[in-house]
Amino acid sequence: MFGFFNKQDFVLSAPVKGQLLDKGQPVANTKVVRSLTYGDEYKDEAITDDNGFFTFKAKIIKTGKPSNMFDNELLVQHVYLENGTPEGVVLWYTRVSMHEGSDSLKNLLADLECDIAKEPQTFDIPIEEAPEHFFTIYGACKI
Repeated sequence: MFGFFNKQDFVLSAPVKGQLLDKGQPVANTKVVRSLTYGDEYKDEAITDDNGFFTFKAKIIKTGKPSNMFDNELLVQHVYLENGTPEGVVLWYTRVSMHEGSDSLKNLLADLECDIAKEPQTFDIPIEEAPEHFFTIYGACKI
C-alpha cells in the first residue's frame, strides 16, 4: 500500500572522531554532546580523553520517514559543548536535506579538529555524490 509503513535503516550520523582544542591545546575531560534530530531528537555524550579526543559511534535508526512522500523534515546534526544556552558552544551544525549517507559527511566527521578559541564559521562543502549541491556547515571545527 503506502511505503511509509515500511521501516528501513536510516543513517542519522556516520561515526564521529574529533579533537577538542583551546588555542591549539588539547582540552581534556570535557563533555561533548551530539544531538541528532529527524522528527525525534537523539542525544548522546562523549568525554574527551587526555589529548582532547572524542568519538561517537554511527547512529542508525529504523524509520519509515524516507519513504513517506509527505515527510519533508530535515536531518539536523549538532555537536556542541553545553554552556547554558540552547545552542551551546557549537562545534558542528548542519541541516541535511539529501545525501544523509554521503561520503562527504563521513569524511568530514571522521577527522574533526575543533578549537573553541576560534570564532565559529560557515562553510559550504560540495557533496561528492552531487557536486551541484552542498552542505552548509557551521561551527568551530576546521573544515
